[in-house]
Amino acid sequence: MSDILNHQTQESPVHAAKKAAKPGPPPALATRKPSGLPSWPVILLAGREKTGKSYHAALASSSALVGRTLWLGFGEKDPDEYGAIPGADFEIVEYDGTLAGLQAFARAAVAQPQEGGKPNLIIVDSGTVIWDTLRDKATWMARQRGSINQKTQEPIVGMDLWNHVTGEWNALLRTLRSHNGPVIITARMDSTTVMNDRGQPTAVKEDKVKGQRNLAYDVDAIIEMPARGQATLTGARSVIHKLPERMNIEDFDTKGIDWLWRSLGLDRQAAAQAEYTEAAPVDG
Repeated sequence: MSDILNHQTQESPVHAAKKAAKPGPPPALATRKPSGLPSWPVILLAGREKTGKSYHAALASSSALVGRTLWLGFGEKDPDEYGAIPGADFEIVEYDGTLAGLQAFARAAVAQPQEGGKPNLIIVDSGTVIWDTLRDKATWMARQRGSINQKTQEPIVGMDLWNHVTGEWNALLRTLRSHNGPVIITARMDSTTVMNDRGQPTAVKEDKVKGQRNLAYDVDAIIEMPARGQATLTGARSVIHKLPERMNIEDFDTKGIDWLWRSLGLDRQAAAQAEYTEAAPVDG
């Protein structure tokens, strides 16, 4: 009889699962009012080879709006010669040139205090080489695990490996976006063939940024330099100071990136720390 009673009082697996699925009490709601202030942008400075990307990154260090400028190079020639640009004032961060070193010293650069009440400028040169190196890392990891196409003998890079290296890229970007000051990321541009609706190549060519595919969406403004002396501003984000979606920048060699900062009103009012609600791939 006791066995029957125990059986009747035991909770069924279905009922237990339903109880576990019920959400707990809601959390306390935390809110804040928007500041209404602009934040210092992350700028993508993209151009073809020898169009002056590094020159303009160095020239930005001469702006009266910024304090120290910290240059994080990766896979590019150190910009010592650009120290001769009138007014240029930047420091080259020395490290071992590894991806881990880049991540560590990006965090160190972000942690540097402001001097004289002016934000520090961080320059990362080049975003293209960083992503190319991460792609090479994914390929190497595939070879190490023996994922090889038996016909072509080419490595098979699985989605888990792409997710791994994309995670490393996103970690670097999160660090840079947490900086309370301006950031410039350089990147290369290449001509690509435009495909038609049937997936066939056309005679039309267009310039495309070389880098992680979401890079253009993750920055606040893009300056494209298709040729020396030519510059186009695309997609600058600003509610307070309206800028066209796409515009040619006249006399960019003289104006430089300082012009964009001033066009965003960062010379006339205080800037707020940029806030991001980062997506978390795993709960807990």
